[in-house]
Amino acid sequence: MGIRIKFIQAILDIHERIFFYPKLRAFYRKRTSIHQPTILDIGANKGQSIDFFLSLFPDARIFAFEPNPILFQKLQDKYQGNPSIHLVNKGVSQQNGQLELKETVTDETSTFENLNYNSKHLEWKTKILGVKKDELVHKKYLVDVIHLSDFIKDTNIKNINILKIDTEGHEFSVLKGLSAEDFTHIDFIQVEHHNDDMYLHPKQQSPEILLTENGFPTFQVISHGFGNLDERIYMKAL
Repeated sequence: MGIRIKFIQAILDIHERIFFYPKLRAFYRKRTSIHQPTILDIGANKGQSIDFFLSLFPDARIFAFEPNPILFQKLQDKYQGNPSIHLVNKGVSQQNGQLELKETVTDETSTFENLNYNSKHLEWKTKILGVKKDELVHKKYLVDVIHLSDFIKDTNIKNINILKIDTEGHEFSVLKGLSAEDFTHIDFIQVEHHNDDMYLHPKQQSPEILLTENGFPTFQVISHGFGNLDERIYMKAL
């Protein structure tokens, strides 16, 4: 990874700690007082969300999924000895099997989705990073993916207090891996939302419609403050 990209990532990490996570912390503190929540972190990356949730809920039980083998090894090294953190070296989708992971020059934006190379946002992003469009994805390889409903059943998870999904455009497919019954056992669903045309999606793929149909009609928007993305936290209808 080039020095320029490392510098940009460092700046974004600082920005998140100062502006994004305090707003996210305020949201959960206002709406839940659970001391030992069960949390599913889909797209653990380098453990940013794990660290955030542990700071908010020190006794949380967290199941974290990360398909990138290098990042997964770093997560293992970081959280070894913590029996409350369960790491899974798989991606999550609407089926069991394998998918091609497109690993980008920035750790945070690897994806199972196809990039839209005509996207204005992608053009802007590559200029900021100092790479050509065809250099953004620097590696492709198959990884194991799991159907989330099967994992919940196999692991005997009875209730999920927070389901966090950050999978760079693959969020709809993750949600499609849940059954109607699974939704009834979830309190909050936190989904990263892209307000751009970075990925090639059929127009009918809408997490918002799917979540409304399954009992999560309202959401709170928390802006990241950079790029065209925000976090949307969907709340179960009372």
